[in-house]
Amino acid sequence: MGVVTRAQAKALKSEGLRSQEPPPGSCSGGEGSGGPDLISLLPDEVLSTIISLLSTKDGARTQILSSRWRPLWRSAPLNVEYSGRNLTADVVSRILFQHRGGARRFNISHMDISNLPAFLDGWLLSPALENLQELKFCYDPLEPSPLMPRSALRFSTLRVADFGCCQFPDDTAHQLHFPNLKRLALRSVTISEDSLHSILAGCPALDRWELNYCSEASPRSLMPHSALGFSSTVRIAIFGHCEFPDVTAHQVHFPNLQHLGLAVVSISEDSLHAMVANCPALTSLILCYCSDFLRFRISSLKLKRVTLAFRRSSTVRLEELIVQNAPCLEILDHHGPYEDDTRISIISAPKLKILGRLTDNMSRLELGSTMFTGLHAGRISTMMRNVKVLALRLDGLHLGVIIGLMKCFPCLEKLYIKTRLIDNEDMWLPNSHERIECLDLHLKKLRIRNYQGTKSHVDFAKFFVLNARVLESMVLHVDPYNYKSDYWIEMQQSQLQLENRASIGAQFEFTSDDWFHYMDEIHESSDPFQYRF
Repeated sequence: MGVVTRAQAKALKSEGLRSQEPPPGSCSGGEGSGGPDLISLLPDEVLSTIISLLSTKDGARTQILSSRWRPLWRSAPLNVEYSGRNLTADVVSRILFQHRGGARRFNISHMDISNLPAFLDGWLLSPALENLQELKFCYDPLEPSPLMPRSALRFSTLRVADFGCCQFPDDTAHQLHFPNLKRLALRSVTISEDSLHSILAGCPALDRWELNYCSEASPRSLMPHSALGFSSTVRIAIFGHCEFPDVTAHQVHFPNLQHLGLAVVSISEDSLHAMVANCPALTSLILCYCSDFLRFRISSLKLKRVTLAFRRSSTVRLEELIVQNAPCLEILDHHGPYEDDTRISIISAPKLKILGRLTDNMSRLELGSTMFTGLHAGRISTMMRNVKVLALRLDGLHLGVIIGLMKCFPCLEKLYIKTRLIDNEDMWLPNSHERIECLDLHLKKLRIRNYQGTKSHVDFAKFFVLNARVLESMVLHVDPYNYKSDYWIEMQQSQLQLENRASIGAQFEFTSDDWFHYMDEIHESSDPFQYRF
């Protein structure tokens, strides 16, 4: 019948993988197969590069493979990750002392690291780290931030630097120069404005810049203007847990910035608009739990993705979102609480493909010349044929609302719906002779979260079973208790009339998987609702 549960799907996948395994003895290499060991035929330089991509333990274990591999690890670029669990301090000291090759990555993060000052300086001053490329240094976030060892700042060869939960030594900042540094992250670091300015000035090749203040600080720390004095080479900038400085259009200009992320940031409306307006190459903007701006007007020639997330709170949050001129915008993801009453107006976004997460509590939705009250449309005068993916968060499953949206988005291919467990006594059913292009030609995937199996929920889902002619899959996320009941699943399959489905090849799946994950950071072209909603 084309119906599978999550457990059945996993079992089928496992059987498929087993069926693809070659029979014993059919391999062309490996122990006992009689074939040549092709990997060991590679040059030392290639094998050393492979080893350098492994963790410290796995890299050391390659010595037992054969006599051919035994000397390679000690001369391969070194990766050391010390967290106090995988390696002891004595072992790290011995590795650094005996290693003959250079170092690639050194990651130090441990709750008791502040109790190892002698070890730390010895490690960071080791000749084995002379050409270090990646350094991550983080103290215990639950303890007072100690002073960062000055020896941690001696590596001019760094390409990646990530410092956390420490105090930056001000007396050395003006001497810093990292000509090759591509990625810099400061997380819960205490640093003066002069030192911040100096370290950014010493990174002429910076590509990614991240500054996150302590999430527990109250009030939020004021981010200094010097944090915006980064190199024009920066393509990715992320700021978090701070109060953004007031900036005007003539104060900032970031010609190559492509991704801007703000998380738990207080920023004024004028500063937000000034930042976006002065990033002419900006393609991705993520504002997560930000506040202090009531309106946001999007007018950007290259912006492809905008993600806005707001939590339920008493802080000032967005009241009006206007997409005025966004010729390249493909993804608009607005994620507010269920009671969100934001007014959304999309005036010009001709390439918009993915839209969400709209709620039926919105005070107004304007799509071109079509006006919605909540999600209830009046006369449909504008059709947005480019929109392929739509995500909704509804109090109840109202079929009339969905049909109105399908008429406005006639080429919709994926529909995601999350409901609040509110049952509807009266389920309006459309005229059976009415043709809906979306159902006849385009809708392929439907997901409903918090499906309860009540009469109104069954009627809602059954409408798509019987009318979606090209449907490929319907996934119903149900309560774990119901999911474990074979009787409940069988009753639902019967009530949905799956044997009469309009699309012969459609698959129907019941699952209790948690379907909420945090949003992707930078992947502009992916469907942001496929695995998280």
